[in-house]
Amino acid sequence: MSDILKKFKSVFIVEDENSAAASANNEGAAPQSPQQNVVAQAAVQANVSGSVSSKFVDILASALEKNNQDGFDYFEFRQSLINLGKMSMDEATRYNSAYAMAQTMGATPAKLVDSAQFYLNVLANEQTRFNEAHTQQRDKLIGNREGEAKNLDAMVQQKTEQIKQLTQEIANHQKQSEQIRKDVSDATIKIENTKADFEATFASVVGQLQADVAKIQEHLK
Repeated sequence: MSDILKKFKSVFIVEDENSAAASANNEGAAPQSPQQNVVAQAAVQANVSGSVSSKFVDILASALEKNNQDGFDYFEFRQSLINLGKMSMDEATRYNSAYAMAQTMGATPAKLVDSAQFYLNVLANEQTRFNEAHTQQRDKLIGNREGEAKNLDAMVQQKTEQIKQLTQEIANHQKQSEQIRKDVSDATIKIENTKADFEATFASVVGQLQADVAKIQEHLK
């Protein structure tokens, strides 16, 4: 990992103490019936809450690194803020102190805000790319399998009405349907948790940039 990438990560990474607990709570869940799985899938999609993921921090930091602007910009300004945060001073003093140094490099509040907005746009592009990949994964892992499960359900219904000689065949199809529904549920949980982790990471990083923009506009007039 390059030094600049490490620096980008160091100014944006946020630890999430709840992530390990969330993972533990998802383990050991009892098997569910097909009807329960339908309800579980809807609940997963509606209530998934993500956590900051080091993998996505790497991805977002790498995107910022690749688009790092030349000269002194928002990134260097934020690094100064972090360094000053180790000293005992209030927020306004910290921002003004960082800005005093930034001025010597030709920075202005407007330039810093523009620079931060540039990085926000970089992150927004990464979000778009992720959402496209997420949609493709849903179609690949879930879409077709839901159709398979529905087809097997239809076969079960048809064979239920047939003579007793088909009873064993119906039971086999029921087992296949239950397995597919379990696979669909597992795949749904996996990709929705992945999306939730990305969104939590994205929101954390964007929130920090947006907060700095607000504080720059508040303190550096």
